[in-house]
Amino acid sequence: MARWLSTPPLWHALKGVSSTGFKEAEGRLKSITTISSLKDVTERLVIDVDGARSLQSQLPGIISRCRGQHSSAELLSVFGDIIVRLQRLKLPINSDTYGLGMELAAENLSSVAFHRFFTGFIRSPKGIQISHLHNVIQILYETVRQELFESPHYDTTHILAEITGEYDAFSENGNIRLHDFLYSKLGGSQDDFHADLATWTNYLCLLSILQSREPLISSWKAFMKSFRSETSPNLHSMYSVVLALSRVGRSETAAKFLEDISIRNGDSLPSLTEFPHVRGILNDSVLCQVLVDIVGNHEYEALLELAVGDIERRLGLQWVTAQQSEIGAHSSITPGSLWTSFEHQPLFTIDGDCAGYDNPSRLFSELEVSGCSRSPDQLGQIAELLHEHDGSGFEVTSHNHSTGGIPRFKWCPQHSPIEFSHSQLPVSSDRTGKWTPTSLGLIWARPLINGIVQERGKSFHFMQLGSLDMQYNPNERWQPSGYIVVWDRQFGHMNALFVGTDHGVIDRGPMPSNAPFGTILRIRLPHIPDSEHWSSADHFHLDLDPSLDLYSR
Repeated sequence: MARWLSTPPLWHALKGVSSTGFKEAEGRLKSITTISSLKDVTERLVIDVDGARSLQSQLPGIISRCRGQHSSAELLSVFGDIIVRLQRLKLPINSDTYGLGMELAAENLSSVAFHRFFTGFIRSPKGIQISHLHNVIQILYETVRQELFESPHYDTTHILAEITGEYDAFSENGNIRLHDFLYSKLGGSQDDFHADLATWTNYLCLLSILQSREPLISSWKAFMKSFRSETSPNLHSMYSVVLALSRVGRSETAAKFLEDISIRNGDSLPSLTEFPHVRGILNDSVLCQVLVDIVGNHEYEALLELAVGDIERRLGLQWVTAQQSEIGAHSSITPGSLWTSFEHQPLFTIDGDCAGYDNPSRLFSELEVSGCSRSPDQLGQIAELLHEHDGSGFEVTSHNHSTGGIPRFKWCPQHSPIEFSHSQLPVSSDRTGKWTPTSLGLIWARPLINGIVQERGKSFHFMQLGSLDMQYNPNERWQPSGYIVVWDRQFGHMNALFVGTDHGVIDRGPMPSNAPFGTILRIRLPHIPDSEHWSSADHFHLDLDPSLDLYSR
């Protein structure tokens, strides 16, 4: 958490600045990339209303450019200094500036900083709408979720106290919280829920993972009441809240919310099977018990079909209609498989083996179903399948293919091709039978800024899936790319991570700086739909993932 509560310096005593110096400082605003430059320009520029407005208009761009050189905590600290300077000189501070401060406070989970900027935000004379808080709420949700993934026992009560007033024994009377402000803007109309659906969804998910009680219940009731027509986006927003509750162990509350949705929709849960993260709901045993009674006949059949389809794909099987009969039968989905002659046989009764045992779809499906599991044993199933498919290769597509100059890539499955030096137990010699972060091949990639590992920021938790080969021309041989293929255990995406080799032992520490296609490259199998583009830090520190999110079974 950023510590900037002591009286910030003004850097130098205030003094007169010539018009030439003012124009020079104003001209530097769009080229600032370091905190020292920001301090210097602020000192020269922020002496009157015009200078204050000029600086504030450029602050979002300045903060963005400084991120490559400074941590979010450092930026929060200097931002607090700028606010103090503006306040001491009694210069106007606009709501967007306070909003940017709240974003920085959210990134650092600094409840004190958040309170200060939020207080200034709601007192701004400019009209304020819920949409102005979209980024703030999203950053809060993503940061808290990341923190709880890495430290499941992290105490979030100070954040919840600042947002809703819960657990705050020292709250002042009349102290407006974010929760109060949001609902004051709804007025007598519920249409704002629809206009800012993403914001409200993130907010309810945030309350869920912060272990909010009464404010969450009242927010949920208002959220449910607002929907007059249950379209898929609305329903998926509701299911997202249920999933957020399930992920933090609040399955009983999640089940109650599912029942509320069902009652509102005539004892059914429409579009549940279309929800992108429906498997996360199905993995919760408490939710599965109540689903039987509340999902509705049509959706229940669809859920069964989804579950059976997952099982079949994990076995390498699919359901086909026999050509000579109206009866359905299972057959291999491996082109040219030796089992195709038995395609009209039911299930996998041939010699006690399954018809699609050699099918790569088993691996793909296991990744889809268990890739984000918190169970070491389920991740171990993926590791076993990697062993089975060692020596094979599958072409993958990268996000950068459209830019040109990018070779073809091939994923070569292999269980943990990279090991860290000084690991307690090398993967190759692990015969304990119990899956550990080392034997699973788990990697923790944390952002580096000026050689310093960032405690907070967009870090990644990967499981190794093999190496990545490349080929520029069809007539050339495939060659190692220096990347390994990894799976993002938190968000369920396939990536390529640059480590400088395709296998062997590497040291913990900064990753090599000569990555030809970026340090982390988003890749996917051709049959997997493309996902939203994302960006990350340029440099990472690689280490064995302590995997505090995993539990033993």
